[in-house]
Amino acid sequence: MNLKVNDKVRIIGVPGENIPNYVIHSSTKRAYKKLIARKRPLRINRVDEFGQPWYNFKFQLKNGAWEHHTMCIMENDNNWIKVKKRK
Repeated sequence: MNLKVNDKVRIIGVPGENIPNYVIHSSTKRAYKKLIARKRPLRINRVDEFGQPWYNFKFQLKNGAWEHHTMCIMENDNNWIKVKKRK
């Protein structure tokens, strides 16, 4: 994986979909589905000591409050694409 801080990615699927016995928490699955529907890129804001890139995002709830998330891209994940810079 070749992602660095400030690179942009777009989430295109839920990790582990169609993999038997793959478990993902329902709230995490919901967050991925919202990211897919939103179709906006996410900026990598840090890479941890294991080389895993992390990104933050938030959604506004119906009551006006914000729901904050932090997720990483695992080495074997294929549910994202790198967004190319505009020229």
